[in-house]
Amino acid sequence: MNENMPRTPFSTHLSGSARETEIRIRNIFSGPKKRPPLPFLILMFAIAIFCGNLVSCRQRPPEPSLVMETQYYDSYGNYVEIPALALPSGQENEAVDAINTALNNLRGEYAQLDSRTGTDAWENQCLFYPSTTDRYLNLLFFRSQFTTDLNTGHVFSLVYDKKEGALVSAETALALAGLNEKGLLDQVAEQMEPEMNPDGQGYQIALHNLTLEGFRVKADGQPVFYLTGRMDDVDDTVLDAVSGADQLFIWEDRAVTVYDQYSLNAPLVPAEETDQLDPPLWNQWYFSGGEPEGGFVDKQEYVYVPGEDPYGINFHSILLEQYAQYQDEWNVFYADSQQDTDKAGDLRVAAIDYLGEVPWGENEYAAAYLICYTFYTDGPRGLEWHANFEDIVLSRSTQNGGFTGLLGRADYNYRMEDMTAEELIEQITAG
Repeated sequence: MNENMPRTPFSTHLSGSARETEIRIRNIFSGPKKRPPLPFLILMFAIAIFCGNLVSCRQRPPEPSLVMETQYYDSYGNYVEIPALALPSGQENEAVDAINTALNNLRGEYAQLDSRTGTDAWENQCLFYPSTTDRYLNLLFFRSQFTTDLNTGHVFSLVYDKKEGALVSAETALALAGLNEKGLLDQVAEQMEPEMNPDGQGYQIALHNLTLEGFRVKADGQPVFYLTGRMDDVDDTVLDAVSGADQLFIWEDRAVTVYDQYSLNAPLVPAEETDQLDPPLWNQWYFSGGEPEGGFVDKQEYVYVPGEDPYGINFHSILLEQYAQYQDEWNVFYADSQQDTDKAGDLRVAAIDYLGEVPWGENEYAAAYLICYTFYTDGPRGLEWHANFEDIVLSRSTQNGGFTGLLGRADYNYRMEDMTAEELIEQITAG
């Protein structure tokens, strides 16, 4: 066997002298003794600066501006706010085109409101909450439609990344929060569990059909998620302890709240985070008790037929406004049955029976209703509820059927049972 190691240009020969070997190893690790020449250092420094400028001076995508293309409010409670995005002249962006296409599709869903009839003609709402940060343009919409059982509101959102010139996906927003969709849904369900099933409750409530519907991204780069789901019995076929209710949930900073979508007593996005537009949007004038600029469009072509519709246009919102006027110490809302979120200080308006109506002057009718309501107080054993009935009389316009105010109210008693609507209205309004 040849025991001599082959030599290569990359090997260091070790002689038999220990002193010589030590010196050679020290030289290998200590490197060259001379500094690179000054011109070489200057060249390397210039290249580094040039490369840095290439990165830092990358052209930012053109920033779109917000244009309110559709802004409509009428006396039937139809409120539609849908914008468009506009780029500087000659600029193009695929993400902006995709957003405008989605907005046009949304706008198409509210086309021809004037030709709609029945309940389809009332309270179609698409309420816009824009919020702009240094990096993101958030387009968030709260959508609801009048139904007799007050189905849940929904959220639609589009988020534009101004730095990247791209549409932000739900997956990207979830990643900003360090979550995936399952993790988000699990967090919401887990946090709502104690509220749905407090200690001592004799039945189990579950959160059904929990769905992520939209999101926005705040100035700190963290997302806020909007979800819908139904609180109901675990299995209605086995036990029907509650009628169930659809809810809209807000997830922010890993905390979950239930949005009061029925009475709309708070904005969906905090006012300080919402862009202020001119003319003002619904969220700018509604919560201050105002009206849209120029007032509501009056749909005069509607001819009201007495008794045709026992609830009428804007009935629930008008009813809640009347209760709030003479029960201002209560948080008044509408729901057919007890909610898992009821608390002390709540006044829940539930079952409503139409009793009839009579002419009231030249331009109005007086309509009577029997109302079942429940209010909640703190008692010695915790939350207590108290149910009662009362008759109320509302005035409504002969022109469009819209409710115009409260004419009177009275606690229900058994003697009212045999009274005609005219007698009942006369008694209540006389008192």
